[in-house]
Amino acid sequence: MRTSLVLIALVVCLAAPWSWAQASGDNLEGPGLAADTGAAADAGTAPAGSSSEDDFFGSAQVEAPKGTAEQADVADVVEKEHVGLSGQLQAMSNYTVSRSFASGSGNLSDNALSNLVGGDFLVDIRLQKGFKAFLDLNVGYVPGGTTTHTFYPGPLVLTEAQETALLIKEVFVDFNVANTVYFRAGKQVLKWGTGYFWNPTDLINIEHRSFTNLDALRQGVFGLRSDVVFAPWWHLYTFLNLNSVASTNIWDAAFAARSEFLVGGTEFALSSWLKSGKIPVFGADLSTPLFWSLNLTAEGTLSWGDNQDKLDTNGNPYSVRNQLVPRIDVGLSRTFDAFDVQDRINVAVEFFYNGDGYDQNMFQLFSQLPYPLDQAALGRFLGGGYFQSGYYGQYYGAAFVTINSFGLLNMTLTLSGLANFSDLSATALAGLSWSPVNHFTLSLQLGTYLGADNREYTVGFNPTTYALTGNQLFGILTATVAF
Repeated sequence: MRTSLVLIALVVCLAAPWSWAQASGDNLEGPGLAADTGAAADAGTAPAGSSSEDDFFGSAQVEAPKGTAEQADVADVVEKEHVGLSGQLQAMSNYTVSRSFASGSGNLSDNALSNLVGGDFLVDIRLQKGFKAFLDLNVGYVPGGTTTHTFYPGPLVLTEAQETALLIKEVFVDFNVANTVYFRAGKQVLKWGTGYFWNPTDLINIEHRSFTNLDALRQGVFGLRSDVVFAPWWHLYTFLNLNSVASTNIWDAAFAARSEFLVGGTEFALSSWLKSGKIPVFGADLSTPLFWSLNLTAEGTLSWGDNQDKLDTNGNPYSVRNQLVPRIDVGLSRTFDAFDVQDRINVAVEFFYNGDGYDQNMFQLFSQLPYPLDQAALGRFLGGGYFQSGYYGQYYGAAFVTINSFGLLNMTLTLSGLANFSDLSATALAGLSWSPVNHFTLSLQLGTYLGADNREYTVGFNPTTYALTGNQLFGILTATVAF
C-alpha cells in the first residue's frame, strides 16, 4: 500500500505536468513568476557565485541582437553552450568568551578559539534549450586545537582534533518539456516561503539559516521537482523528496506541493507535505506591499500533531499527537534613502510563533536531575535531534538593519538581534564588512549573548564532560575571496 502511494506521487510529478504540456502546446512562454517566492526575498543579498533558482530553473527570455534575425543559426547565436566556474573561499576565526571569565571568576582557558578555512566551488553547465547542470562542492578545514563545530548561536561542541570535510551541498540537472514544464533532479535547495529568517512552510530543507551568516549556501536534499506555469498568475511546484529513502524502503519518500498565485501586487501560496506514516502538514504564505512603502510577509503551517518528537522533564522521548500545532511567521521590511543614496538603509523585523516549542527551561531541568541521569538527558537532548536553535522555544523575535556605504562606498554596517521570548535570552550582533577591491571582503562581527544562565542563547555544552557552560561574548573575523 505504501509503495503504491510513492508510485502515485512519482506519477503526479512526471505524468501530470507532461499531460498538461501536451494539451497546452506552445501557448505558454515559461514562468511568469519568480521561481519560488523566497528567491525574491534573497535578491541582492546572495554572495558572489551563489546558486539561484531564477538563474538555474527559470525559462530565460532572451532577445536576439539586432541584425541576427535573418541568420539561419539564430538559436546558436542567442543560446550558447558553456561551462562556468565560480565560488568563494573563506578564512574564519571565532573567539568566544565564557561567562565565568567575563565575570572575573574564571580564567583564560575557559574561553574558546575556533578557526575554519573553507570554500564553495560552483560549477554551472548550460546546454541549449534550457538543459542545465549545477554543482556546489564545499570544502572545509578545521585546524588542530580546541575548536567549535558551529559559528552560530547555540550549543558549542568542543573538539580537539583537526578535521577536513568534503561535502556536495548541491548537484542537480535541469530539463524541460517543450519549454513549458520544468524538472530538476538531484540534490537541491528549495526556497519556499516568504520569511527572512524563519520559514515554517519550508518542510523540505535540512538546514535552517544561520544568524551570523544569512547568505551562507546551505545543503540540499535529494529529490525530483517539477515546475509549471498554468497562467501568468498561477504557478505550481511539486517535489518528491527521496533524501531519506533506503534502497529497500521506497515508501519512505515524501511528497510536497506548492501553488503560487499573483493577485494585483500580492503574491500568496498554498502548500502541503505528505509522507506515509507521518502527520500531513498544510501551509500558506503571502507577500504584499503596505502603506509607507512597507512590505509585509507572512507564512504559517498547521498540523494535527507534530512529526518532531520531544523530551519530557525526565529526558524521555514522547510524540505530540491529537492537538493542533500552528507555526506562524510575520515580518515587516522597508528601505530608506539617505544622503542622496537610494535604498541605503534596509530595516526588517520578524516575529515567529512555534506552537510546539518548549514552554519550560529544559536545560535547567535536565541539569537538576541526579547524576548520571542529568548527563544522559542533556546528551540526548542536544545530540538526538530534539534541540534546534531558533526553534526550541515558543515565541521569537528578530530585527535586522543594514546600512550600505557606511563611511566608505565599499563598506557596510549590519546590526541584528535575535531573541527567545519564552526563556528571555537573546543574542545581539554588530558587523562591519569592507571590500577594498573587487571580489575581496573583510568582515568583523562582534556579538553578545544576553539572559540568565542555562538559556537557549547563553548555554554551551561540552560532550567530553557532559557539562553545561555559559557564553557571554563572541567575535568573528572573516576574509572572503569570490571568484
